[in-house]
Amino acid sequence: MVEQSSDVRWLDGYNSGNTMSKPSPAEGGEINQDTTRRQQLHLSALRTFADSRPARTNPFDVNAQLTGLEEKFRILNNEELADALQSRLRELSHISDKWTPEVLSLLLQLSDQPAKNSKIEDLALLKPEPLPSPLTWAEIIADDPLDNRDGLWDDVDFAANESDGSGDLLLDDASSVDLSPDAESEFKGAELDADELIVPVDDTALHDIVDAQFWKRSEGVEDTGDPQHEIHPSILTSEAQIIREVIFMLLGLPTSIYNSNKDGTLSVSSSYEISHLSQKSMTHLLHRFTLLGNDLTTIRRWVKQDETVPLLQTFQAALALRLTEVDGALSVIQAKMLASSMSFTSSLLNLFDEINQITGFMQQAAKILVQTDSSPREQMPFKILELLYDATCANQSIGDTKGYKFIATLFFDCFHTYLKPIRHWMENGELSRHDQGFFVSMHGKQVPPSSVWKGQYHLVQDADGNLHVPKFLHVGAKKIFTTGKSVSFLKMLGQGTGNVNVEARDEPALNYETVCTQDDMNALSPFSELFDEALDKWIASKHRSSSHILRQCLESQCGLRKSLDALEILYFFRNGALSINLARNIFDRLDRGMEAWNDGFLLTELYQGIFGVLPCIDVGCLAVRPSADSYKDIQIKRRSMKILGSIHIRYTLAWPVANIIKQESVTVYHRIFVFLMQVKRAKHMLERQRLLKSALPATESKDGENHLVFSLRHRLLWFSNALLAYLTDIVLSVATAEMRAKMAAAGDVDEMIEVHESYVSRLEKQCLIEKRLGPIHQAIISLLDLVILFSDAHASYTVQNPMGSMSRSRVPAVRRKHISHISSTRGRNGDEVSDSSDDEDEAGSNGEIADVSYIRSAEKPYAERLLKMHATFSKLLDFVIAGLQGVHRVGGESCWEILAESLMTGIKRRQKDTAMER
Repeated sequence: MVEQSSDVRWLDGYNSGNTMSKPSPAEGGEINQDTTRRQQLHLSALRTFADSRPARTNPFDVNAQLTGLEEKFRILNNEELADALQSRLRELSHISDKWTPEVLSLLLQLSDQPAKNSKIEDLALLKPEPLPSPLTWAEIIADDPLDNRDGLWDDVDFAANESDGSGDLLLDDASSVDLSPDAESEFKGAELDADELIVPVDDTALHDIVDAQFWKRSEGVEDTGDPQHEIHPSILTSEAQIIREVIFMLLGLPTSIYNSNKDGTLSVSSSYEISHLSQKSMTHLLHRFTLLGNDLTTIRRWVKQDETVPLLQTFQAALALRLTEVDGALSVIQAKMLASSMSFTSSLLNLFDEINQITGFMQQAAKILVQTDSSPREQMPFKILELLYDATCANQSIGDTKGYKFIATLFFDCFHTYLKPIRHWMENGELSRHDQGFFVSMHGKQVPPSSVWKGQYHLVQDADGNLHVPKFLHVGAKKIFTTGKSVSFLKMLGQGTGNVNVEARDEPALNYETVCTQDDMNALSPFSELFDEALDKWIASKHRSSSHILRQCLESQCGLRKSLDALEILYFFRNGALSINLARNIFDRLDRGMEAWNDGFLLTELYQGIFGVLPCIDVGCLAVRPSADSYKDIQIKRRSMKILGSIHIRYTLAWPVANIIKQESVTVYHRIFVFLMQVKRAKHMLERQRLLKSALPATESKDGENHLVFSLRHRLLWFSNALLAYLTDIVLSVATAEMRAKMAAAGDVDEMIEVHESYVSRLEKQCLIEKRLGPIHQAIISLLDLVILFSDAHASYTVQNPMGSMSRSRVPAVRRKHISHISSTRGRNGDEVSDSSDDEDEAGSNGEIADVSYIRSAEKPYAERLLKMHATFSKLLDFVIAGLQGVHRVGGESCWEILAESLMTGIKRRQKDTAMER
């Protein structure tokens, strides 16, 4: 605590000292921001050191080590070293302080095998060299005696050198006059003429220098009586001097002819003229030089700015290099003027043409800088790239070969810097934290593994929704984005990116020589096409390898193909034999009215037992989760096909595969599965019925009751078979085969996801389960519901009107028991079952689809009910055919027309058979 207090007091003193040294605002001192920041950091570091208390060295451990070292010396028969160490430790104990253990511990740690490498002779090297003896006066006087042999200490009589009022000076040159006593008598009293001793000065060189300063040659100002309108006379100068001034101005040096304005631009002074050139012509010509100088000044001023964005720094370096080349060319022109051995014709017109060729390209760069002044700071790098790209295309289009090369080279210099974060992203799948202008960003929230591909990274967009990338990269940005995601995905799968990086090293070069000057045909191709082609090759060199490795990993390691096979078998009944056994088992439980017909554990066991023999299905990932229904609900809902929608198959996919097959797609798979189950149930119920000739007499209608029964069953069975053939043969098999082919040819994961999503969307439309096709789908469900009504009506009629032992045996015992239960329920509750069965939402409630609820009344005669079923079937079928033809005419699927024609063909054939029977 005492040490800490002392450190704090020392730190407070330091702070107070710094505070006193700062200039007060009253004294006009300004605190430099950088200095203040440095002092704050320095104080923060000092406080950190003062507050930190590292563990102190244990002095007992140090003494033990030194004692052990002394003993080791003695064991090794090195008594002299042991005695020397002991004596020095004893001497150190009298002058030691609290830091002595730390110092000794440091020396022990720095030592290198002291018992082996230490020598007693090395102690002599530690003795300091003797100091030289101080200098004494005796030594000084012995070297330079004070005997005044040279008259150094004599008094000098300055009055003796003056003349008798003549004013003449007697000059004695100490370097050449002998002042010995003999010579002194010779010069004593001598008189010299001062004019003879003055060297004449040649003023020619001085006049030449003054004449060269033409800006000082002003004979005065003509007084006009008005101070504001005084006439300044023109200064006459030579054309060579004007040329020198122009070159100085272009080099960025101050001149007299050109004045610097407040906004940094240059203007021509009207105080100078050339004898052989009019003032107006000279001013106009000098103004044209001013335009060139302003462009160069803009570039010089921008190059000196402090930039932190790498692309802007690269642009500054490129412009600075080209400014150096321009300055070198101007220096060559100036050297020609100064060289006396070379003939040089001074002409402002020739100079303008020559300088315009030298600085013409820099004018384009200056225009680019001017156009970026109004752009936001964060968009400035992209704006510079786009302007350089446009300028390159413009120079090529007008045939300016030199300008095309100059701007294109400048563009590629900047583009290489912009490619660095792109290359890092495509090769390593990582984002650089130092480059905030990259068009790929990472979501801050944690993303589940099944959504990593779409949710972990995203493309950055501006406020208008446009991609935050230069316009010439809009096409390739998607591939760049996909390549980086592929590498990142491979890392998550535990796959190294070594092979990807090795193949990516063979990337084509992107520069002017490789893109624009490969062959003669490039001269006829626009730069935009040449650049796009070269950029596509560069991207493909990295995209191809990573995407190919990821596709192989998804198929071989993650089981993408097996997952697709499993989904087709479970949801689309691709394996017919196993699917029929499963469907019949479920239908039998439903027909029995079992309360647990859709029990999740029983159905899961059933599914796993049936499909467990297939190698593509992992039974551990398969489960059935039905919705909970009461027994009463089953009795009501079993009379509609919608009850099959309560069976939900869940097949858990591996997280890499789940990134391709989304949960939304699995939902569509389930809806198709329910539709197929409904059609198969209708076909199953019709095929199980064995119709015999009725013992009842024929009705008053032309066709008897038996004819109505057989006709309705035939129509319903034909409709179920036609619909099932359409779903399996025309839609599912064809679409799945095309999806598999496109999936195998997909270039990357994004294309695979797009292929599968397009496949699911196509199935949703063609299977008539899309939302906008709801009326047609509901009409089809109503037709399938007629199968249940017909089956129940016929079974009830058969039970109530026995036809003998043979005919009764044709109705399954389970079916008879169930029908008896329905009949008893109707007897007690009237039409309760019939009315309650209409709880479900049907599209037919809007008046377009016939209501089938009236057919369920048990009070109507059997023949009348059959006629109503015939009428309802015809009405619903006509609605389905008209709806399919209507949606096909407005740009629908071609398979809808095939289904409509198939249904119409069945109707015409049935009408023809009926007419022949009549």
